[in-house]
Amino acid sequence: MATAAAPRGRHALLLIDFQRDFLAGDGRMPVARHQVTGVLVATGRVITQATADGDLIVRIGNEFRPRNRIGNLLRHHAAMVGSPGAAWDEQVAAGDSVYLPKWKASAFCNPDLGDLLAREGVQQVRICGLYARACVTATARDALRRGLRVIVMRDAVACRSDRSREAALQRLNRRGAELRYALVA
Repeated sequence: MATAAAPRGRHALLLIDFQRDFLAGDGRMPVARHQVTGVLVATGRVITQATADGDLIVRIGNEFRPRNRIGNLLRHHAAMVGSPGAAWDEQVAAGDSVYLPKWKASAFCNPDLGDLLAREGVQQVRICGLYARACVTATARDALRRGLRVIVMRDAVACRSDRSREAALQRLNRRGAELRYALVA
């Protein structure tokens, strides 16, 4: 007697902080300039694949609150709620996607993300995003704690330097996140 295969569970693509203040050269807290083009190309490829696969796509953007004076000072007032720098960068078009704001490093600070993933039956997340050592790491770690399978698209992640990005990715890998390339030669 044949048994039915277990459902694979839904997958989600989390796009983290692709905002003007982090991508633009004149932004308040830009990532390493030489990483931007490659990250945008790799992210575009991941979005195309996720769309073709029918995955849930979630854009997550910082919307830091004005009352967080010390944090805002340390971030050079980047991505303040309602500011032009908090706007989603048009270079990362994600078509039929959901947008959720966040106000801390982990996207899970917004309970709507956990609720959405649970409601949609998501068991695996792929992550593309900015600041590998901060928001990407915090979100991936929280996803792992929630029992989700986490895949970080290493060429679709940027940071302030190559060294910082690679160190963050290796720490995530040791914690259980898989690392993959979107652009395979």
